[in-house]
Amino acid sequence: MDRHIFPEHSSLVLRSLKGLVGSHPSLTLLPQTKTVINAAHDPSKVALICGGGAGHEPGSTGFVGKGFLSASVSGDIFASPSAKQVYTAVKAVPSNKGTILIITNYTGDNLHFGLACQQARANGIDNIAILPVCDDVSVGRTKGALVGRRAMAGTILVCKILGAASEAGYGFQETLDLGKAVTGGLLSIGCTLGHCHVPGRDNAKYGVIGEDTIEIGLGLHNEPGVYVVSPQPPPDRLIEKMLDLLLNQEDKERAFVPFEEKDSVVLFVNNMGGMSTLEMYAVVDEVTRQLESHPFKIRIARTHCGSFMTSLNAPGFSISLLNLSFVARARNNGKGEAEIIELVDAPHASAAWPGSNLSLVPEHLAKRTREERFVDVVEEPVVKVEESSTKLIPETLRRVIKAGAQAVLASEPDLTKWDTIVRRWFRSYLRALDDGLGKDGDLVGVLREVTETIDDTCGGTLGAIYSIFLAALTAEVRILGAEGREVNYGDVG
Repeated sequence: MDRHIFPEHSSLVLRSLKGLVGSHPSLTLLPQTKTVINAAHDPSKVALICGGGAGHEPGSTGFVGKGFLSASVSGDIFASPSAKQVYTAVKAVPSNKGTILIITNYTGDNLHFGLACQQARANGIDNIAILPVCDDVSVGRTKGALVGRRAMAGTILVCKILGAASEAGYGFQETLDLGKAVTGGLLSIGCTLGHCHVPGRDNAKYGVIGEDTIEIGLGLHNEPGVYVVSPQPPPDRLIEKMLDLLLNQEDKERAFVPFEEKDSVVLFVNNMGGMSTLEMYAVVDEVTRQLESHPFKIRIARTHCGSFMTSLNAPGFSISLLNLSFVARARNNGKGEAEIIELVDAPHASAAWPGSNLSLVPEHLAKRTREERFVDVVEEPVVKVEESSTKLIPETLRRVIKAGAQAVLASEPDLTKWDTIVRRWFRSYLRALDDGLGKDGDLVGVLREVTETIDDTCGGTLGAIYSIFLAALTAEVRILGAEGREVNYGDVG
């Protein structure tokens, strides 16, 4: 998609920030520097600032608030904010404990946030540090030897954990050490069906992904991926390949995080901007299935799915895994995995985090396994109801049913204009005849079963109309039969 409601990008970023802040009273905007701050920032807490180029919304701006980020700084679309912008944010959310700049590991962000950090130190702010996030496994050790790996959506998970730690009263160094441990246990990989389009720009330089092609491992700014696969693989094969890039301990280029059997993870599935929610949760289901059946027997402690760090309108998604067991082993502080899980679950006041508030879920429900949440409907036994005099000669009844179904099938080209799925009902209808429908001559029984069949197999408006008509007809025939009145079966045929 290369069309936009706002085709010019010159004022788009600031207007978006105004819309965000205008919608959430806990936020304040500094328009000159495109900085969003937590209006209720507490100087007794460690200050956390994140930012980068726009186009990744909600990116970091949507995660400013109590228990999350203290401030976020936006550049233009896909362009890092200046050092001046970052330093302004540092001064806007002062902290008695210290300030941590959480950055995505891109050259511009490293340079500008690094310069702002030096400016802060030169002006007496000693407790300030940079925490780069580099979770993208598509950039292997050889390729990333000089500048390291790129950042992906896992950045937001780091912000969530550190934001909760700050709110809980962690000290500056304690929070920074936690951040280093978390980033060390974080892995991400993305894929897309097409490159994103930047409003007001010619995106020809990024190239075009073919119709039956998918790119695995691309960056957040249309940077090249590690694989271009054609023809497009089915979802299970695609996700299998992505998980192999995350988990394969034999891949010396990408085995950045050690995994052991039954390690516990936070699963983080990110919409890169152009995926439907329908497909996103289908991705979650497939990823979950494969992780649970993986040779490592991965345990999923928490799952979060949504738009965390997008790439404008890119029709793709990314998978992030935070190895909680590895982080707990690395920290070795006696708190184990529970420390990180509690921070992930901690309440907050940000605008964009989509996770459910587990504190509102009863304990017995929160402890259910995934399988225990899928409950089959128990079919009640069918009770045969005597239908009085509503009987036909079986051969006549079956002839009427068959003639009706065949007449509708013959008219299918016209009916298709209304609803293409009508074919399924009438085929089910004929199969029911083969299975004995109408053999006992029970007209009401036939009408009831036909109504249930259409309700199960024929969706849409046409299905509803048929169901309403047949339900009313069934009720009327029952009344006629119960009253002993004559039913003109010739009209039925």
